[in-house]
Amino acid sequence: MKIATYNVRVDTDYDRQWQWDYRKDYVLSLLTYHAWDLVGVQEVRPNQVEDLTSLKDYQVLAAERDGDGTGEGLAILYRPALELLDSGFFWLSETPDKPSIHPEAGYPRICLWGLFQEAGGAPFLVLNVHLDHVSEAARMSGMKVLLTELADKIADYPTILLGDFNAWPTDEVHQLVQAQFENGKTTSPSPHYGPDGTFQNFDYETSWQDLEEIDYIYLKGFAALKTGVLTDACDRRFPSDHFPLAMTIQTKD
Repeated sequence: MKIATYNVRVDTDYDRQWQWDYRKDYVLSLLTYHAWDLVGVQEVRPNQVEDLTSLKDYQVLAAERDGDGTGEGLAILYRPALELLDSGFFWLSETPDKPSIHPEAGYPRICLWGLFQEAGGAPFLVLNVHLDHVSEAARMSGMKVLLTELADKIADYPTILLGDFNAWPTDEVHQLVQAQFENGKTTSPSPHYGPDGTFQNFDYETSWQDLEEIDYIYLKGFAALKTGVLTDACDRRFPSDHFPLAMTIQTKD
C-alpha cells in the first residue's frame, strides 16, 4: 500500500499571489500523479475540502477544528478500493468531545481517524493529526489525549499514525509515540529518498539540510518498504509550504 502525509497549507489571504486559488491545481495534479492509496492531509478549510472531493480517484473523510463547519481541519483521502468501516474525530484538549483548546496551544487541534478495510483484507486504523506549533506542552498533552482516546482501537488493529507533528525528531513527543509505534522512515530497509526535512515555507532556495523535519508516518503492525520526501515544484514554486512524505508499506506477518 502506498501512503503519504501532506500539509497542503491553509487557504489564507496572507499568502497573496500564492494562496490556495493560485496553487490548488498543482496540489490536485500532484495527488493525482502520485496515486497514493491513502493520504493524510492537514490544514484544509471547507473550500479546500470541496476541491479535494473533485479528485475522481479518491473518497474524502474530513473534519474541522472550530466546530462550526467553517474552520481549518484535517482530511483523509482514500481509494474507493478501501472501505471505510468507521470514523470519528476529537479535540486534543482537556475536553476532547467538544470544541476546545489546550490552555497553552496557539489554536484548537484535532485528531481525525478512520477504520478501513480492503476487500479480503483485515481492518486497519488510520490516525491523522496536526499538533500545535506553539507549545511543546500542548503537543505532549495532545498526543497523550490521542493515545488515550484511541487506546482500544490501537490495541486491536494495525495502525498508521501520520501528520504534521510540529516537532523535531529529538523532541519528547516522539518518545511517547515510539513506545507503541515505529517511525517508518527510520525502519525502512531501503535508503530514504530526498531530504529528511519537509517544511520549506515556500522558499525555493532553502537547502535540503535546512528544511524542518516535522512531518511523520508512524506504524504499528505494518512494515515500511521504502520512504521519500518529494520535492515536486512548478515553475520554481512549491505547491505547498510542506513537501509530502510518502511511504510504501505492508502488513507484518
